[in-house]
Amino acid sequence: MAVKIPANAFVNTLGMPFVPVPGTEVSFCIWETRVKDYAAYAAANEGVDASWKTPEFKQEDTHPVVNVSWKDANAFCAWLTKKELAEGKIKAGQKYRLPTDAEWSVAVGLGQEKGNTPKEKDKGLKGVYPWGKEFQPPESAGNYHESLKVDNYKYTSPVGSFAENQHGLHDLSGNVYEWCEDNWSQTSSKTVLRGGSWYSGRHPRDLMLGYRNFYSSGSRNTISGFRCVLVGE
Repeated sequence: MAVKIPANAFVNTLGMPFVPVPGTEVSFCIWETRVKDYAAYAAANEGVDASWKTPEFKQEDTHPVVNVSWKDANAFCAWLTKKELAEGKIKAGQKYRLPTDAEWSVAVGLGQEKGNTPKEKDKGLKGVYPWGKEFQPPESAGNYHESLKVDNYKYTSPVGSFAENQHGLHDLSGNVYEWCEDNWSQTSSKTVLRGGSWYSGRHPRDLMLGYRNFYSSGSRNTISGFRCVLVGE
């Protein structure tokens, strides 16, 4: 399926479209960072860990990159910022980064949540899914665990394969977990991921809008990727 780029999108040098999300001060990429986006970064920088090249299943250029850590994702954002400032694509004061947990909640439609940390907010809104209040997702709701039988992908799917949400964003639920900026709690150095993955759905909580996952900032796996936001106008 060809993804329609919103008319108000800012499209960067890698072809990543960004749209403003009301209630935040950033623009979100409408899809997760793709294999080909990360490949451009890896080609331009020595010493980039090569785990993303071998996820143990086949991926195309338009699939979300996996086997990237929180540190890897931040390094990508820093490189992209420097690259596009130098090329005049973005201006001084603008930068790419990971979304905060709070920004991610607004983007998925949760708005303000009770609690001061992701740990305190985790699962605060129980029984609410992207499609409603029943656990079983409808057909083509997203890329989830194959046992749910709602999509045709066993592993990752091309970004934008499923319908966008109210803000024009794809795959905020399913496909791959997305790294956020925040630590899990004030006493934890582990970092937060949102949105579930192609492996999620065996337990109802995994697909709730308010569910958080968390890993150490250096960990890499095949269910996690990331989405960039653009700060500044």
